[in-house]
Amino acid sequence: MVLVLATSPAVAGDLSLWGDGSGTNNNDLLRASGDPCEHCVPNIPFEGDDPLAGFDWSLGLRAGMRDAGTGDGPGYVAIALPSITYTRETLRGGYDFGLAGEISHAFDGSDPRIGAISATAGGAYAVDELTVLDGRLNLSVSQDDPGGSDYASNVASAPLEVTGDVLFGASRDFGAFDVSARATAGRSVLGDTEYEDGTSSSNEYQNTTWFGGGARLGYKLTPGITAFFDAEADAEQYDTVSPSLLVDLDNVTYAGRAGLTARVDEMLELEGSIGLGYRDFEDAGVEDFTATLYDARATYRPDETLTITGAFTTTVSSPGQTSGAAAKREYAAAVDVAYQATPWLRLRADAGWSEAHYQGIDNDKYVWGGGLGADYLLNENTDLTADYSFERTETTPNPATDAHQVTLGVLLHR
Repeated sequence: MVLVLATSPAVAGDLSLWGDGSGTNNNDLLRASGDPCEHCVPNIPFEGDDPLAGFDWSLGLRAGMRDAGTGDGPGYVAIALPSITYTRETLRGGYDFGLAGEISHAFDGSDPRIGAISATAGGAYAVDELTVLDGRLNLSVSQDDPGGSDYASNVASAPLEVTGDVLFGASRDFGAFDVSARATAGRSVLGDTEYEDGTSSSNEYQNTTWFGGGARLGYKLTPGITAFFDAEADAEQYDTVSPSLLVDLDNVTYAGRAGLTARVDEMLELEGSIGLGYRDFEDAGVEDFTATLYDARATYRPDETLTITGAFTTTVSSPGQTSGAAAKREYAAAVDVAYQATPWLRLRADAGWSEAHYQGIDNDKYVWGGGLGADYLLNENTDLTADYSFERTETTPNPATDAHQVTLGVLLHR
């Protein structure tokens, strides 16, 4: 019918499919006949598209040498890194699923170790032009290398850790103001630590359940600068008492931050804040404490070939396996650089530093290091990879240890 009307004369002349513009002030309707709409949004997502269009997979295979700095000399390891993702866009948002893993095998007579398996699912839904709801579910199973600096030399197998959490969020734009709220809950369970003499020790005292929420209020000072205030409260409950302190470490942590965000086109994004955190222990025998919170983030993209990201963070968390401590306060900084040197060569570099202080004991932990890497595009679905990393760890009063790792590998991807 459209073809017939487009080729048939009308009473007032040839009929234009774009309209004749009468009774409207829409510039696109007033354009010349047959000229396409220049303000239309291209490639609008449509649920009826191929459902497998958002499916991606990759498999990284690496082999290399690692010296953990324990005095035992270098060891050789093979690593497999499988990954599957599915992303789907809809007219009002989208959703995604992901599954990734790390399986390593050290050539020292030990069995293969599943370093980590993680699964995630999430999505966002736009209720209207100003309101967005989102949610995410995460599940991970991980096991550390027993030869790392966090474990004694007689540890044969590090504990298996299973962690799951769920996050819900909502945001709304009120013009000069924007408001967002979030709620989270999770659970972490650790298995036993196995020793070379065949004995084991329980880590039940590290099993925790947590839940909490927060809100953020932003005010647009200018089109590119926003001032914000963020507040949150998180409750943490332990399964058993601390074996070193013989008290219950259940607590509620309150935190408030105020800061600024700035954005200059697509080239530069900045955020900085300062605040105060307070951990309130339920047991009166454990001293509450406060911590100054510093946070900053920056992303710099001068062009499509170079991306530089940096961050400085402050966290207050559980003490983990550190005996005698009630909580841990950690400051960390990291910088990542990615440079697309040529269409077939990508260069990478990173550096990081952190220091941790423990509530109740004088021990401190300092870690710093960096790495270099390169990816060579062999063909559309295959990359060759090369990486080197260095890390120095010092836990007072013990001497520092230096770890080096060199790996070469191949990345197969869709």
